Amino acid sequence: MPSAKLIFVGLIVPVSVLIPISFAVSKYKRADRALLLIFYYLLLDGLVNLLAAALADRKINNLPLLHIFTIFEFLLLSYFYIKILKEALIRKVIGALMVIFPLVCILNFTFFQSIFRFNTYTRPLEVLIVMAYSLAYFAQINEADNEKRWVSNPLNWINTGVLLYFSGALFVYSFSNLTVAYIISPKYYSLNLFIWNIHAALLLAMYLLFSWGFYICRKT
Repeated sequence: MPSAKLIFVGLIVPVSVLIPISFAVSKYKRADRALLLIFYYLLLDGLVNLLAAALADRKINNLPLLHIFTIFEFLLLSYFYIKILKEALIRKVIGALMVIFPLVCILNFTFFQSIFRFNTYTRPLEVLIVMAYSLAYFAQINEADNEKRWVSNPLNWINTGVLLYFSGALFVYSFSNLTVAYIISPKYYSLNLFIWNIHAALLLAMYLLFSWGFYICRKT
């Protein structure tokens, strides 16, 4: 019988993506185009988790899914930030990155890291870029906005969820190959499980922040 920690990582958190999806569906007609991109991102995330679990259950390496997901996740989040960032130069840079980053991913799994291994080069790179997007959005927020206006803006909650998750996930993605490589050792197995529990907790926090963002959204 799986331990509580494995159930949390492998079942509770992946299924919890249905929480923000449910809120997004209930507010679908009220959500603007930027929020709809987050909805599509959650659908993609849920689908990939489902396929990954099905492959793992059949003892099939599911890491190729992660390489593909990394590309589409980056494209969706990049397009989201193009929609909500106002600075023309930043939007042009993001547009260029939407072309460059997928090419880097393809080069990585073709020549450097096997598609059957965790993409420890491109995944942290994606995290750093998305964190930069998130910080650029916070820098854009008008300092004159009072607290009431801040908390009533769904984009602020969505962006907070993105920054929280991606900033915490940087460590996880950077060292995942090391912990997985030594998973046979009880010491490294425990370390690996601890790291991925942190990742799962961050992902759950992002889902909950997304849920609140969709809950308070009103189409302008």
